[in-house]
Amino acid sequence: MKQFLFILAILQCFSVTYSQKQKTSTGPIFEDFGAVYTIENADLLLETDTKYKVIFDVYSDEKKSGTMNPLINTVARFMNMHAQNGVLLENMDIVLVLHGAATKNALNEKKFKKLFKTKHPNYELLKALAAKNVKTYVCGQSMISKEYKASDISEYVDISLSALTALVKYQSEGYQIINFN
Repeated sequence: MKQFLFILAILQCFSVTYSQKQKTSTGPIFEDFGAVYTIENADLLLETDTKYKVIFDVYSDEKKSGTMNPLINTVARFMNMHAQNGVLLENMDIVLVLHGAATKNALNEKKFKKLFKTKHPNYELLKALAAKNVKTYVCGQSMISKEYKASDISEYVDISLSALTALVKYQSEGYQIINFN
């Protein structure tokens, strides 16, 4: 009986801990991407009346071709979390640069499926980002080194001479770089 009560007590501890785990939420900008946690009484938030110019530098990707690149999803997370805290979409000017291993994410659906034998896991995310005025570029140098053609690139992605070109151009215009690779 003591053993049974001990096991019951352990299970109760786990269920209380599990039930207290906070859930993520999406929106208001992206409902299907960019899930974030709500932080109550955060000590540091962005000013809601400031225009933010941000460039995301993404050059890594998962080894599995069928999974969404979490670093591209971070763009949607950034936008959702700050919108949830009062920053308007029109105050977020966002650029995404794909190069290195992330170059494959810039492919159109047809080329991606042909090469990786699976549906393009980032296609809908790139489409959603474009719909919210996120400018996405692929590094032309990475594109060529991986033997992709301009016709292989998604309609939601533009080609930059290089990732370096895009990063220098936008940083010289006051964009803040975010690099989580």
